[in-house]
Amino acid sequence: MLPTYPAVLRDGLLEWGNEGAPMSLKDQPLEVHVTVLTPQTWSQTNGPAMAAALAAIASTGGPSIGDPVEWQRESRTDRSMPGRV
Repeated sequence: MLPTYPAVLRDGLLEWGNEGAPMSLKDQPLEVHVTVLTPQTWSQTNGPAMAAALAAIASTGGPSIGDPVEWQRESRTDRSMPGRV
C-alpha cells in the first residue's frame, strides 16, 4: 500500500498535517490526502523472455497485411462521435 499523508490545500498550497491536488475551492480550505508514488523499478530479467517472444513471432512471419493501403483505409474509417450527427 502506498503511503498517504493528510494535508490541507489552501490557495493552491499544501499545509501538511502531523503525519506528514484535487480541485481546490477558491478561498476555501479543502482537506486532501496526498499519495506519494514510489518509483517503479523494472526487472532486467524480463529482457531474455521478451526477446524469445519476439523471435517466436518473427519466425512465423509476423502479422499478415495483404494490401497496406486498404488496411490503412479500413483502420482509419470515420466513426460517429457521441452526441453528434
